[in-house]
Amino acid sequence: MIKKLPFLFAIILLLNVVCSSFVAANEPEKLNILSLGDSITFGYGLEEPTKNAFPYLIANGASEVENISFPGWTSTELLTEIRKEEYTPQLQQADVITLYIGANDLMQAVELTEILHSQQPVMLTEEIQVQIGLATQALAENLKETIKHIRTNTEAPILIYSIYNPFAVNTENAFAGSLHMMGEQITTIVNSNVISQAALLPGIYYLDAYSAFAGKQAAYVIPGDIHPTVAGHQALAQLATTKIVELQPKELIIELTLSTEAETTEPVVVTIGEIADVEKMKWLPVEKGTVDFANAGNDINENKFEVSENGKYTIYVKTTNQEAVTTIEIKNIKTVPDKEEEPVVEEPPTEQPEENKPTTPVGKPEPVEPTPEKVGQEEQEQVKAEETSKVEKPAKPIVKSGHTLPNTATSIYSFLITGLCLIVVGSGVLMIQWKRKTKVSNTL
Repeated sequence: MIKKLPFLFAIILLLNVVCSSFVAANEPEKLNILSLGDSITFGYGLEEPTKNAFPYLIANGASEVENISFPGWTSTELLTEIRKEEYTPQLQQADVITLYIGANDLMQAVELTEILHSQQPVMLTEEIQVQIGLATQALAENLKETIKHIRTNTEAPILIYSIYNPFAVNTENAFAGSLHMMGEQITTIVNSNVISQAALLPGIYYLDAYSAFAGKQAAYVIPGDIHPTVAGHQALAQLATTKIVELQPKELIIELTLSTEAETTEPVVVTIGEIADVEKMKWLPVEKGTVDFANAGNDINENKFEVSENGKYTIYVKTTNQEAVTTIEIKNIKTVPDKEEEPVVEEPPTEQPEENKPTTPVGKPEPVEPTPEKVGQEEQEQVKAEETSKVEKPAKPIVKSGHTLPNTATSIYSFLITGLCLIVVGSGVLMIQWKRKTKVSNTL
């Protein structure tokens, strides 16, 4: 049994690796969130800051969070911190950056800690207003440098929060009511002149924490404090989640229209609907995928192209952040067969009208009496014909089996044939005489 333990352990380890790999392969990729801020971003006042602070609640917690914050930090201290080289990797790897800063800048300007201890109604003296103005200018400059440093490392979207007023309206308590009025004055100046102005830069988005907390301080702010409750952190997280969803690229939909859907013998024009930020637009016959357009495809100009045959056609569109294909089938092009040339029909010859035809005499022609001149001419022609008839005309060659015999049959051939016959007869006579002589000699 002990000998089998290593084997069983190996099997369990192998199964664990396989199952872990399978689960990891099917897990959706998490969002990398980098949160920059002060005690609010840190989660000050919560029992479990790293679990309930708003950065960890964004996207229902389905994200990887890097939290660079600390209670009491002003915009100057945050800028100093993120400039440290140790935070460069976090900046470069971030998919989204949240930024909540500035409350401590203003709290120090109005000496809020002393105000809360005094429990006396707040009077915003001219001196305090000057301090608020100086703090606001410093915050604006620090935000500008903070954003500039972030942009040297990443182009990730920056979600910048406005500052909320932690003090609720209170008409029954003069001190509480004065705190609310002071909070309204400070947040209005900072949010209007600093935060909203920073959000005008490309890639920076304004999250209205002020409006989210207005009238809900009893639920969203810890009693006797200025920091959010868990519900308050959930509200801050929801602002970020909503904006992140808005920033996600929408599904690229390729809308197509045809020049006609009725049966036609003409080419059909396919028009692509308007799509923003298009980098490439191509088409190919038959059904294709995005990979097929890597090194192929016909370019589409002015959002349309023309086809002259029925079949499936694939349209490919690539924008700045996504690509897609769609297929359309053309069925309404009617094929026209080639026209055959009609045979040329020869027109029959036109008959001449009866009135134009030469008339031939009917019946026996009447005899014409010859004149003396004509009689003499006929006698001369008759004499010439008799003279030419005396000259033998050469016989026409006889053709047999496709060959023409030469015209050499003269009288000399007749003499040769006669001679041959005489030789044969003479030879026969000599043979007869020779036989007779032989017979006589034998009898003797």
